[in-house]
Amino acid sequence: MRLFRRRPRLNLGKFRAPEPVEAAPIDRVVDEGVLIARNAVRMAVKNRIIVDAARDHLDYDDGALAGMVHVEFDQLAEQAERLLRVTHTARNRAVQEGLAEGLRQASMDGELISHIIDEARELAWSEIGTAIIAKLRVAYLPMEDPLYEAQKKRRLRELHTINFAELEAAAQGEY
Repeated sequence: MRLFRRRPRLNLGKFRAPEPVEAAPIDRVVDEGVLIARNAVRMAVKNRIIVDAARDHLDYDDGALAGMVHVEFDQLAEQAERLLRVTHTARNRAVQEGLAEGLRQASMDGELISHIIDEARELAWSEIGTAIIAKLRVAYLPMEDPLYEAQKKRRLRELHTINFAELEAAAQGEY
């Protein structure tokens, strides 16, 4: 009995190279890059709101968040410009230049900045609210009350003494 046998070869057929795919237009690539950066900035602002509220006990400050959005977009634009130094192909250079320009424009767009802050605030408060509700549910587990079991039997006896037909008739009235 051989422990390590060679498996028989599978015939996978003849290799056919896939059809060449046309590269996406540079404008589309730049627009998608700016959109990805916008979402990253929104998540950073959301996290800052949560940290400020939960850990640092700071009040909500629109002005500070607007400054943060501006700085985040500028830092992303600087990263795109640094990539220009190491990018060798003309297409990649064009994408990086367009991305850097798009990010610089986004950092100066006041309407976009306020929209990002509003979205981030809604996401942050939704996340904080979910966490608070989860903590409250855990805090109100009746099984942790030492009197819960003892009072449970009494509550069930009281439930059996209720005449539900009479209670329903009283709630409906005479007519």
